[in-house]
Amino acid sequence: MQLTPEMIVSLGAMAASVITSFAIVRTKVQLIETELKEAQSKLNKIDSRLDRNDTETDLVSQRLSVISNMMDPGNRERLHRSLERLQVESETLRRDVEVLQKMHNGSHKKVS
Repeated sequence: MQLTPEMIVSLGAMAASVITSFAIVRTKVQLIETELKEAQSKLNKIDSRLDRNDTETDLVSQRLSVISNMMDPGNRERLHRSLERLQVESETLRRDVEVLQKMHNGSHKKVS
């Protein structure tokens, strides 16, 4: 097989074509890698924000649950009954103390 000038030009054109294609593909791959890194960074930020949001949502849900239990009509009624009972007992004890104070005239006999 002899190398003719047409064959050399053909081989040169094919080599130039392959080299150019390689350069273009390499550039495109670098651009895609850059975009992928940016997308990964954005995804990590979104994931972090989502985690914080989930934590805050759970905290608000727990607080709401506590408040709703506190404001439950059954609990409120029980609390009011207990408070009323304490007030009645306090008034009764105050009356008993007043009676005892009236019985004691404030004078003390000398003790030898």
